[in-house]
Amino acid sequence: MLKTHSIHEIRVISSMKKIGIICCYFGKLPNYFHLWLKSCAANPTIDWLFFGDQKLSGLPENVKHYHVTLEKIHKLCREKIDEKLILPKPYKICDYKVFYGSIFTDYLVGYDFWGYCDFDMIFGDLREFFSPERLEKFDKILPLGHLSIYRNTPEVNERFRCAGSQYTLHQVLTDEKTCAFDEWRGIYAIYKHNDFPMCDDMPFADISCMHKRLTIHSRTSGKYKKPAPNFEHQVFYWENGKIYRTYIDGNKRICQDTFLYIHLARRQFPDAPEADAFYCTPAGFVPKIPGVVPGRKEIDQYNPFYGKLFEWIERRLRRRMMKRENHRRFAARAKTSK
Repeated sequence: MLKTHSIHEIRVISSMKKIGIICCYFGKLPNYFHLWLKSCAANPTIDWLFFGDQKLSGLPENVKHYHVTLEKIHKLCREKIDEKLILPKPYKICDYKVFYGSIFTDYLVGYDFWGYCDFDMIFGDLREFFSPERLEKFDKILPLGHLSIYRNTPEVNERFRCAGSQYTLHQVLTDEKTCAFDEWRGIYAIYKHNDFPMCDDMPFADISCMHKRLTIHSRTSGKYKKPAPNFEHQVFYWENGKIYRTYIDGNKRICQDTFLYIHLARRQFPDAPEADAFYCTPAGFVPKIPGVVPGRKEIDQYNPFYGKLFEWIERRLRRRMMKRENHRRFAARAKTSK
């Protein structure tokens, strides 16, 4: 049955700033891609423009798929950026996210804002944060590469050429390794250096890879705004188009808050089930009974806490493993560059 809107709802929707989020992905999609799509569909006033080499069907109305090869995107980048550049592997395109306003300008006609996002995430209610007040005030909203949006104007779309980044534009475009130009040292630094209007709040759950259980990445640098605090007993879930966290506070009360999205980087999950509501757990996604607020039993079952000592040891071991992995990568790069 088609959903109908009241006259008031139609007026509100028509007055909204139009947002188009561009995503490029080549190869096999994450096995919880259908849950990613479900969270897109729950944001019907925002469009996703998906460029990739997959054959897809049954997409939500607000997800537009363009079947392209990596070579075609490489050619489009050269034409629109008008610079010498390389695109040797799909992951390198992460550096080119901040160029999307220029690269895909022909696809963004009519949009007030454009953005980019990742696929290892589940969206909550985006319009709740992309409010008319923020869209009026800021040219860039959100600080990281998981999800950011920009005002769609020629000036804003070319700001990646401005001073302030720790990398030159030539380095970003010609270095085979990724420079994370969509993050702190790249476009974020450019906006800070030039005092461009940016909202760098962090209303999202960026899940740390230092622990098996789901905890929010705690950024200790004083240069950035602090994310939400963690609790020893907490569980994340998606329901009715929102990302929720239920947790037990210091007074042993069961509390609840919401997040713009949950980002699940560097986590491999088994096949995800179809569900109208689901928990995000260390082992994957688990169907949830809609309308039921989790209690201590569900929190401990779906995101168990094994103690501070366990997590301290776990963090040290994971850091050691990551250092060894980085050393192997750098050694391999040095060997191939000779």
